[in-house]
Amino acid sequence: MSASRYDSRLIHKPERQQIAHRTLWGVVTLAFWGFYLYLWVPLLTLLSWLFGARLAWLQLYRQEQQVDTFVLVALPLICAACAIALIAWAEYNRFRFADKERRAPQAAATLDEVAQGLGVDVELARRLSRARIATLAMDDRARPVDVRIDASGAA
Repeated sequence: MSASRYDSRLIHKPERQQIAHRTLWGVVTLAFWGFYLYLWVPLLTLLSWLFGARLAWLQLYRQEQQVDTFVLVALPLICAACAIALIAWAEYNRFRFADKERRAPQAAATLDEVAQGLGVDVELARRLSRARIATLAMDDRARPVDVRIDASGAA
């Protein structure tokens, strides 16, 4: 592997772009996503027609110019009640768990523990811990057997 594969100039860093540049490309991306979704509309229409969405609409809302009061009143109220219940539950959990760290700090693993966890000797684990960029050679059981350290990545 060559070092150019890890060239930092290839990493996309949006915080370094000007706000106008990011905004312009965001608008272009949004426009193309909109066009892409527009291309799916005929298929979605066909699928809804096949699955009876039009017939359901006609039966619920348009049948002989009659309006079902359950559909117009009860269903929106049920939807609103569900939304209120979900928002209340989320706010309860936010209030209950806000500013409370429930995870205990973990001690850093020793080099021996890392070597044991990887199933390698301590020297290989030490070489891995010192490398910034490394290529592992694995055996058939997916255990590291050798490490090749990139010269630009050595610590």
